[in-house]
Amino acid sequence: MKNLMVMLFIGLILNMGTALAHGDHGKISAKQAIQVALKATQKLTFKDFGFNVGKLNESWKSLTTEDYKLYTAQANRYIISASNKTDNKTIYFLMTMSGEVLKVNQEAKF
Repeated sequence: MKNLMVMLFIGLILNMGTALAHGDHGKISAKQAIQVALKATQKLTFKDFGFNVGKLNESWKSLTTEDYKLYTAQANRYIISASNKTDNKTIYFLMTMSGEVLKVNQEAKF
């Protein structure tokens, strides 16, 4: 009887795992990509992470979601633009569809 209960419990656990899975696991929306770019911008005001833009000055901290736009969405990546009206500069984030930032440039050429 004890073995039967253990087997039922294991069976239930395995079935729950497949019920929680979904087809587009890991893929983010354009709106979420903009949020990733906003957070990356904030981090770049503290430290140079090795991207072409280097460490950004303090004026980049004041950007809001309205300053970010989906520049282009390709088959497997997003390019997000961030416009700093104070400095009159724009930077571009190249990221995967899962939200990993690959490059940050001052031009949209990657």
